[in-house]
Amino acid sequence: MNRIPLRIPLRIPLRIRLTAIFAAVMALVLAGAGYLTLSRFRESQAEYGAATGIAHQAQQEALDDLVRELLTALPIVFVLATIGAYLLAAAALRPVERMRTQAAAVTEDTPDHRLDVPPSRDEIARLATTLNDMLTRLQTALDHERLFVADASHELRTPLSLLRTEIELALRHPRDATELHAALVSAHEETERLVQLAEDLLLLARTDRRDTTSAGSVVSDLAPLLHRVAARLRNGSPDKTITVDCPTGLTAAVPDDRLDRAVTNLIHNAQQHGRGPVEVTAHHDGNQIRIEVRDHGTGFPPDFLPHAFDRFTQADRSRATTGTGLGLAITAAIARAAHGQYGAFNHPDGGAVVWISLPALPRPPASA
Repeated sequence: MNRIPLRIPLRIPLRIRLTAIFAAVMALVLAGAGYLTLSRFRESQAEYGAATGIAHQAQQEALDDLVRELLTALPIVFVLATIGAYLLAAAALRPVERMRTQAAAVTEDTPDHRLDVPPSRDEIARLATTLNDMLTRLQTALDHERLFVADASHELRTPLSLLRTEIELALRHPRDATELHAALVSAHEETERLVQLAEDLLLLARTDRRDTTSAGSVVSDLAPLLHRVAARLRNGSPDKTITVDCPTGLTAAVPDDRLDRAVTNLIHNAQQHGRGPVEVTAHHDGNQIRIEVRDHGTGFPPDFLPHAFDRFTQADRSRATTGTGLGLAITAAIARAAHGQYGAFNHPDGGAVVWISLPALPRPPASA
């Protein structure tokens, strides 16, 4: 029967390993120093003896005395240097061990705990600062995740509850064909909302992971895309005029389907919460392409503007809408994934303006 050898990992503290390395190097240095000292002494004794005629026995006694002194002094130097190296390594690593203990105490229930930064302004202090920055980023991500899960659960609860209620009522009480049809229509609407919410959540998850398509998948011409989206949404709301002002030749470093979704969300938000006409403009802004969508409604409430792109937020919760509150959040996520920017403000002449800016691709050289 073959036995598998057990491999027990050596968990030797770092200060011990550093001291051992120092001791090995120190032993070599002291041995070399002792050897050179004896060699030089022999050479000097030979030269001095030849010049003065000192007997060989006297030279040998002097050499023996030197050997005894070296064998006594060098080990003492070695031991003292090794002890000093151990104490120095332990003192240098003590702040690291303290930070390790503090980091081990940070849990999901105490995400606001931070490490003590030593006042030395050296590598240890920079390490503590870097770890604190990392803990801050992790806490921010954890807070966003908890808020996102809570909001998603809240948004899912309403359509699921309505869907269950419609089905229970349809099964519990006898209904005629008209009532059953109305119940099925209501259940279908809630199902569509659930499907849309699930798709929005998946898209947000992909954009948060910077899960974009290949770099070659970019918009070849922005103007046709804007006109295509405007025509599609114009057919869905024929009472609201949509105009597009975009010069030809604008290209953005973002996949076509992502930009289509972002612009659709901007225009749909203007249609749903503003008044027509809806104006869509695009132009160069330095090395960026800026796309603006303006409506002529009452604009955003001032206290809502800083949260316009937050998830599951709507300016008017009292209105019965079929939206999920994720439209502008998805647009913001698409802009961030493309290393772009986004924002919203109220136009001085009335209405709300929502914009995104995306990295512009260099224009191809004109053919001769």
